[in-house]
Amino acid sequence: MHMNSRYKYLFLIFLLNFCFSSKITNKTEQQLNEYFPENISIEWTNYKIPKDIKKTIQKSVKQKFFRDNVNLWTVTDKDSLTYYAILDNVIGKTMPITFLCVFNDSAMVEHSSIIKYREPYGGEVGSRKWLNQFASYTDSSSYKVGKDISGISGATLSVNSVTKGIHKLSMLVHNIIKDNSEK
Repeated sequence: MHMNSRYKYLFLIFLLNFCFSSKITNKTEQQLNEYFPENISIEWTNYKIPKDIKKTIQKSVKQKFFRDNVNLWTVTDKDSLTYYAILDNVIGKTMPITFLCVFNDSAMVEHSSIIKYREPYGGEVGSRKWLNQFASYTDSSSYKVGKDISGISGATLSVNSVTKGIHKLSMLVHNIIKDNSEK
């Protein structure tokens, strides 16, 4: 490959990645505005996961984080309550599943949703009925698929991945809340 072609190729990849992530971010913010119609503020940040916290969570949940950071929105509602919305990815069968998990200031799941599902099968994990079972879950809840979390026929890998992903974030949110209170 000619050097000029290589730079054009890399630039194209960068541009597509930027456009794609911007669509995901926009869709996430749209969902947050729908979920919190009377919010006072929504602030986005790229939260870098501390290495020691990351390692501990990954070992406990037996699933790696997709990246060293997550997208984080801090939402304040009209009653001055603070919520933490975390956007992350997990791997389904072969492709990433982008999901959002909203926690209250007690580190309890308020809401979860699938932002982008890329597999041809198993998209049922995006159903409101399935996702609602995580409401009020915390890091100490049982995330055992088939016992505490309903399985979905034909979506076994996606169910396990998303369940572990929400469990990971339920552990991470404690660190986020602590960091936010120290500001």
